[in-house]
Amino acid sequence: MVGAAPQAATLRSALQIAWPASLAAIITPLLGLTDVAVLARGSDAQALAGASLAGSLFSLLYWTFGFLRMSLSGLVAQSVGSNDEVSLRAQLIQGAGMGLVIGLTLAIAQGGISIAAQQFFVDSSNASEAAGEAMQAYLRIRIWAAPAAIMTMGILGWLTGQGRTGLLMLVTIGTAGVNAILSIWFVLGLGWGIAGLASATALAELFGLLVSAGCAAAILHRRGGLRIHWDRSRLQSGWSNLLSLNLDILLRTLVLNAIFLSFTRFSADFGDLTLAANHVLLNLVLTLTLLLDGPAIAAETFVGQALGAPRDRRALFEAAWRKTAIIAAVMAAIICASLLVAGDGLLALTVGESHDTAAVLVEARRYLGWATLMPVAVAMAYHLDGVFVGATRADAMRNTMFVAGAIYFGLAFWLAGSFGNHGLWAALLIFMVIRGLALVAMWGGFGPQMQRGITG
Repeated sequence: MVGAAPQAATLRSALQIAWPASLAAIITPLLGLTDVAVLARGSDAQALAGASLAGSLFSLLYWTFGFLRMSLSGLVAQSVGSNDEVSLRAQLIQGAGMGLVIGLTLAIAQGGISIAAQQFFVDSSNASEAAGEAMQAYLRIRIWAAPAAIMTMGILGWLTGQGRTGLLMLVTIGTAGVNAILSIWFVLGLGWGIAGLASATALAELFGLLVSAGCAAAILHRRGGLRIHWDRSRLQSGWSNLLSLNLDILLRTLVLNAIFLSFTRFSADFGDLTLAANHVLLNLVLTLTLLLDGPAIAAETFVGQALGAPRDRRALFEAAWRKTAIIAAVMAAIICASLLVAGDGLLALTVGESHDTAAVLVEARRYLGWATLMPVAVAMAYHLDGVFVGATRADAMRNTMFVAGAIYFGLAFWLAGSFGNHGLWAALLIFMVIRGLALVAMWGGFGPQMQRGITG
């Protein structure tokens, strides 16, 4: 058996899951911030612009397949709630196996990815040839770590669905630490430039896979080893559920990634300086607002366990979303206040104030106000994403993202054309607000449609 029956969420228990997940969530953008800080001190604005393009490309590639973590988290949480040991073990193999296949496919297809990236980011924009060359150099190296990076996503989803966010934090902090050390050594110590940056990140991703696999193996060892007893129908059913849920989250994530990708593409039209400034600001925003992933992951865990529980589902469900919502609201307010007080200093710390990067810092400060508003704009959407993931209601997430994404693109073309980079940031902010409101609108149909799953 997986364990005892799920208990109703409290503020204390939700915080115990949320705070390690919040720290873990900021590690991915911290990789970007580390890259920016190191490269800004070891290269020029063109290399920094190239790193911005490459970072957006890998965000598209990896976040597109981030459905593995999200879908497994909801499914695993429900397996925990129903004490289904067979499904819990099968989901680990399915998630890691799917990650390996996806990662190998990306590595094999790197030639086509390289051509498409060059045409989209460089040939059809105002980005310089030097920035494009830097992007390609980064891509050629880091892409080989794609199997490790995406397998790790699957394993992390398996951990978070069980509420093991302490292990999630261990894996991600270890990955970020290795990346930081190797980036400083390769770029500043050895002078390898953007090639050193890509090598450091790729090696860090390999390290992350080893640590996450070790965590999963330790959990299975305590349960008696990797002994998965399934019949053919159970295996087929497991894959069917995983693939169906993944497709909806994939479509939702493709729209989200297209929005961030277009943000970089629109930024490139304003030149290398604004492109680099927006890259710095966006990484700063993602780093801080992804702290809100902690309450969202807590919601995934408690909501999933509530809906998988054999009894008292309604009470468990109500406690799950209410307690995690309180934590999300408080955290969003703290992040916003922190940016108001220390945003300028964080920019200076990230970019530096050398002769080569001073212009980037000045440009970024012009748009800092938009970054300050972002935590409040995204809080509702982040939290409700967690609720809907735990309930495995990815169809609702997909539909709301389609609506909000369509509105964003219309606004981005209009506002960026009329108001420049300020208009572009306004479009992104409005998109985040609409995404949250759309999920709230779906909530009206959530209760009746889930009635059979909650009652009991």
